[in-house]
Amino acid sequence: FDGVFSGADDTDESRQDLETLAAALKPLSTWEALDTLQEAREACGGQGFLAENRLVGLRQDLDIYVTFEGDNNVLLQLVAKRLLTDFGKKFKKASPAELAKFALGQAAEKTLANSGLRRLGQNVTDMGSTARAVARLRDADTQREMLTDRVETMVAQLATELNAAKKAGRGEEAFNERQTALIDAAIAHAELLQWEAFTDGIANIPDADTKQVLTWVRDLFGLHLIEKSMAWYLIHGRLSAQRAQAVTAYVDRLIARLRPHAQDLVDVFGYGPQHLRAEIATGVEQQRQDEARAYFADSSRRFPPKESVDKKPSTKKPAAE
Repeated sequence: FDGVFSGADDTDESRQDLETLAAALKPLSTWEALDTLQEAREACGGQGFLAENRLVGLRQDLDIYVTFEGDNNVLLQLVAKRLLTDFGKKFKKASPAELAKFALGQAAEKTLANSGLRRLGQNVTDMGSTARAVARLRDADTQREMLTDRVETMVAQLATELNAAKKAGRGEEAFNERQTALIDAAIAHAELLQWEAFTDGIANIPDADTKQVLTWVRDLFGLHLIEKSMAWYLIHGRLSAQRAQAVTAYVDRLIARLRPHAQDLVDVFGYGPQHLRAEIATGVEQQRQDEARAYFADSSRRFPPKESVDKKPSTKKPAAE
């Protein structure tokens, strides 16, 4: 943004890149904000619906941003079109030999996925060990490769299908029929951009402990993306069943590992009372709960629970030794 509007890098290509980046990240940001506010409101129970706690008002405001400056799905369509345009540029001046090589690679990739050879290779490498599978998955290069491969494969498949439809005289119809796949590819591209930005940021952190915690956060984000699209990775032969299970197992482990650091991760944003401005954040809820516990304890002392059965003394003589 600075490069374009300061004039330091104000080229047509840079403006297109900026427009694509904004169109990709705005939908993910506003949807994530809505999900976060909904989760927070539910976590607060009845307090989440009180206007004084602001969650309802914030939720209503964020509803506007889902369509403000462009409907999210329309923006993702723009991203998908740019991805297809960039893909087409790579082959616009390609020689017949290069095109044949690409087609051969596509066919080989499809054969490799359908044959299960990639999954077999993963099983051999892991040797039945979940620990080995996890070690591969938490590697940054492995995560980057899996996330990038999904985007590139989705775009290449769409481009091939749309090109064939265009030659058959039904290009526009085919484009409309594949809107869901186009939006999925755009979302995958935007998520990859987020993952890469996070990874680049971690590399510049000097403190070892902070770097470790944020690496766990990055791994949780990356593996959650893979887990969310697990069906795609299994269908296309990118993951063996063992590694698929290892993804979920390690996600659960990372959540437990990050739990003690949850408050620190929030505090680093520097939120203060001027940002919160919600009664529930003042400690009043803790005070209410303490009062309720004290009242219950006092009631228990004044009104002890009555025994369900009043036992009468037994008149039966004890048995002889």
